[in-house]
Amino acid sequence: MTLDSRKNIFLLLTFILSTFINQLAAQEKSTDFQLSGATIIARDVKLSATWYRKYLDIAIKEYKPQQHVKMQTGDFNLLIKQGKNIMLKSQIKFPKGKKYVNGITKIGFSTNKFEEVREKLQASNQKLIEDVTEDKNLDMSFFLTVDPDGNQVQIFDEPNPIDSVITKAMFFSITSSDYINTMKWYEENIDFTEIKTVDESKIHYQNLLHKGDVIFEIIHLPYESLETTEFMPLGRELASFDELKFKSGAGKSSTFEMDNNANKVRWKR
Repeated sequence: MTLDSRKNIFLLLTFILSTFINQLAAQEKSTDFQLSGATIIARDVKLSATWYRKYLDIAIKEYKPQQHVKMQTGDFNLLIKQGKNIMLKSQIKFPKGKKYVNGITKIGFSTNKFEEVREKLQASNQKLIEDVTEDKNLDMSFFLTVDPDGNQVQIFDEPNPIDSVITKAMFFSITSSDYINTMKWYEENIDFTEIKTVDESKIHYQNLLHKGDVIFEIIHLPYESLETTEFMPLGRELASFDELKFKSGAGKSSTFEMDNNANKVRWKR
């Protein structure tokens, strides 16, 4: 075999390998998994939208007074819907011996302006449920605050050298009195996998899972905890996170599903 022939074969193999790597990279990109949307039922859509815009820099895309506000940060869409005869979680009168609510309790965002966001919240006397904490299992710092309806919002520190604020939706939390089956449901239906525990201080009530860059926290509740739907008065709505949407590459939307706790979730495959 001549030298020129060897060179031609080498160039051909290099081209084939390069094409394969590019196809593989494109395939991996098409299967990227993300938290693409959430819906909030609010007592005052203007008040809630102002809070998310002011403190988390989420842009308002559409505002219809007394109806809804559509907001966006990156590929994440936040829909805030006006509730009817709204009830806050703090107003719930629990039956004797009951004090828990199953459901979506937190969403979380990472930001490259972590300390600035915290200082802005404190300067406006916004409540911090938990100040800056290091989560050893996630290897990330966070703090926990609440929106105007008392919904918990967790903010994570994700340093980034660029100047503009980056607010990325990447976390959600569900409280469940049937956490074992909840974990199985998300593992089997959306392919979440459990994060290895390196800090066991919370292991008795918390499990962490992930898929792609999305982190899912399950908070364990006692089996006797009560479902929201069992005590909501007729004609009233609970101010809360109502549904979550996930997206994975390109594909058709599936219909809304209920997980084992009757939470509305949608995965656009």
